[in-house]
Amino acid sequence: MSNKDFLNTQTLYQVLSLDITIGSLAVGLFAVQLFDVTADPVWWIILPLAVWTVYTADHLADGFRQKENSSIYRHDFHFRHRKILVPLTALTGTIAVVLAFVFLEPAVIRGGMILSTMILLYLLILLLSGKKNNLYFHKELFIAFAYTAGIFLAPVVWYGHTPGFSKILPVFIIFLLAWVETVMVSFFDFENDLADGNTSFAIWYGKQKTRKILIVVMTIIAVAIFISVLFIKDLKSIYALTIELLMLTVLFPIISRPGNFQKNNLYRWIGESVFWLPALLILF
Repeated sequence: MSNKDFLNTQTLYQVLSLDITIGSLAVGLFAVQLFDVTADPVWWIILPLAVWTVYTADHLADGFRQKENSSIYRHDFHFRHRKILVPLTALTGTIAVVLAFVFLEPAVIRGGMILSTMILLYLLILLLSGKKNNLYFHKELFIAFAYTAGIFLAPVVWYGHTPGFSKILPVFIIFLLAWVETVMVSFFDFENDLADGNTSFAIWYGKQKTRKILIVVMTIIAVAIFISVLFIKDLKSIYALTIELLMLTVLFPIISRPGNFQKNNLYRWIGESVFWLPALLILF
């Protein structure tokens, strides 16, 4: 690791997905509060380990596809430091799996195994697809699904019965917000992805159309929240939706005025940090 990388601690914090890992803990806190369950203490260790492992493995896969030719610093960093990151990722993944099998309920383990298999298949497809621009696997949709399912799986199991609409809606909106943020990144990474021959939502649909789609989806989410709170009686769910509306309010200016957020990766700093806001649910 170069001295430049060591000195640039803010870049390392973001490149190593530490912002996303911290955000997963905040969303995890949101999940246990929403379903009013008590999490197994070990779950708070498994969750960040699993999230960091998956995101790092994804960046390593992108790095191996591009090797020394990546225009995206995150991918280039992971490839350059693969001798450290590959075994470290294997170690954190193994620890998460062992802890899960030892401490978590069989239902959580079964769900985790299914999700893990899907993630492994996705990474395999990503590696084998190479730089074929004609192949697009809706990566952003899969990442949002894996992120949401990985966090909410255990709390839903601990809930003990099928969640009603008032509980499912906030979970679905977290999924949509994760998708929005991921697609937003593809919008800002458009030129680099194009140079590297990567596929992404923005590459597939075009930069301007992607921006319009994001604005429409975010507007629909806002309208759905406003309408839903008129009919939902569960106060915890109303507070959850209010927090999600706050998240949406923070994300919306990024895509409506992208030029103001391009410099110094401000769009990424704000976009990832917005997933810390769900932790506010502990106040209600």
